[in-house]
Amino acid sequence: MGRSNEGGKEFIMNTEVGNYLELMADSLVKKGKKLEEVLELTKAQETLLSKEEFDEENFDNLINKKSALIEEINKLDEGFELTYNRVREMIKENPESYKDKIEKLQNSIRTLVDKGVEIEACERRNQIKFDLKVSKGKDKIRSYNLNSNAVTKYYSNMNGSVDGTTYFVDKKK
Repeated sequence: MGRSNEGGKEFIMNTEVGNYLELMADSLVKKGKKLEEVLELTKAQETLLSKEEFDEENFDNLINKKSALIEEINKLDEGFELTYNRVREMIKENPESYKDKIEKLQNSIRTLVDKGVEIEACERRNQIKFDLKVSKGKDKIRSYNLNSNAVTKYYSNMNGSVDGTTYFVDKKK
């Protein structure tokens, strides 16, 4: 009789762990969707950075959307970690009972890692493009300032307000 009681307890524990593993799998699916959205937004940023005219407002909007998604991903990660910590010991005690589900989780995690690497590569490309845009913007500002100074000096010379000596020297001739 004690044996059937143990078997019932083991069944309940297996079911409970199985439910937690399903919850973890659902969390990974949600994370995958969020990562896909982040990738799409990152590609949209890449498109904006490739255009001649930089649309700062749209770019900032994409950054804000990505930030919100990253917060959601972090929450999913925290939930996944908490759930795993609840069942870790039970899984270690009887790994064969959960082998299939664990393999599915591991495959999902590999896929998510690959997606993260793809996002990271796209982000690096974007960073390079962004740095070039900023550099070009600084060059435009520097060029504008130089041209503005040159024009100011020109008008000052024409009005004789920079150095009156040349005006007088010319008059003496």
